[in-house]
Amino acid sequence: MEKKKKKLIHKLKNRYRIVLINDTTFEEKFSLSLTPMNVFVGFSSFLVFFTIIISLLIVFTPLREYIPGYADPDLKQDLAKTLYKTDSLEKALYDKDLYYKNLMNIVTDNIPRDTTMLKQ
Repeated sequence: MEKKKKKLIHKLKNRYRIVLINDTTFEEKFSLSLTPMNVFVGFSSFLVFFTIIISLLIVFTPLREYIPGYADPDLKQDLAKTLYKTDSLEKALYDKDLYYKNLMNIVTDNIPRDTTMLKQ
């Protein structure tokens, strides 16, 4: 087991050269010497950096509203106002309906109901 670890570490430390050569003139345009460990660390660092950038974009921009379960604070406040207004309108409608029923009873010579008892 110890021998396999040493072999793996040795393979990760071997240096490889990446060379870009012009195909017609065989002129070397770019050369880079890397180890597999450098590639792994570089790729991991890129993923962490990319994840941080995406997280910051979501947290500090309106993109967060597209995440399921996240509600805009203004939307919650508007919903509370709308519920309050709806409740007030329902009560006003009930009161008007009761008023018109009593008015119809008076017009048709029926005994009007006592509205103070109904509001309890």
